Amino acid sequence: MSCFEIDLQEFKLGDVLEFLSRVKKTGVLRVLGNIGGEIFLKDGLVVHATDGSREGMEALINLSFIEAEKAAFDVGVEPPQQTISVGVGKLRERIEKRRIEFQKIKDNLPPMDAVLTKSTKELESAVALRRTDWQVLALIDGKKSLAEVIAGSKIGGYEAVKTIVWLKEKGLIYDPKEAERVMAKVVNYLERFFEVFKKNGFNWLKRWAELDEKNKALFNALHIEQEYLEIKVGAKVGQDIIEHFFKDFNQFLKKEGQKLYGKLLFKKKYEEFNNKLKNEK
Repeated sequence: MSCFEIDLQEFKLGDVLEFLSRVKKTGVLRVLGNIGGEIFLKDGLVVHATDGSREGMEALINLSFIEAEKAAFDVGVEPPQQTISVGVGKLRERIEKRRIEFQKIKDNLPPMDAVLTKSTKELESAVALRRTDWQVLALIDGKKSLAEVIAGSKIGGYEAVKTIVWLKEKGLIYDPKEAERVMAKVVNYLERFFEVFKKNGFNWLKRWAELDEKNKALFNALHIEQEYLEIKVGAKVGQDIIEHFFKDFNQFLKKEGQKLYGKLLFKKKYEEFNNKLKNEK
């Protein structure tokens, strides 16, 4: 029996399974991450998966979404049972469908090292907590990281993430450092913005700030040194103002940028700006 390791930072789990299927391998793929698990193949077919709390398709989907660094494949290990009976192509379709759903949920999820806290808000009478909600809520103590809560919930990564986002939306839990983290995103955005558009960018931001009170609140929360365009946070603002900034200022930028540079040159500079933002992620 032999074993080889796979870097899951370089290869997606779905690609790894497709390769093992193509070469008709039998063995177990041990996934190592915040939530560990095992995926068994028999003659290239995925026949069983477990993540420690779930088995079958749900476990496989959970393992597809965890932040795993590596996996190890032990060749020749026979599956203990069969809980999955569809081909790799169908598996990929289901995982991709769930991935799209998961991404929408994950957009509202704090970072994995965030430490969440219970709020003092009382539960609305019309809202009933499920057993899984209580399982997650019991783990949120102001000390455990989000990754530790997900792993400790024993309900699977996908279900745990859905539950955390729901509890946060209902105001039952919160991230004490969310405002600080979100303001850091604004500063990062504007730093990359000024790198590309220089003083023109600052003048646009000032004009945008004069359009309404939300814009002014965001601008006044920042201290921007005009000579070198260095930014410091002077105050925190609400999530609604932050969301408004990222949506409204981007639209304002496209309109004003084309006026000043023309469509072709602005398109080039806007692409440069977006590439800088992507490289920061």
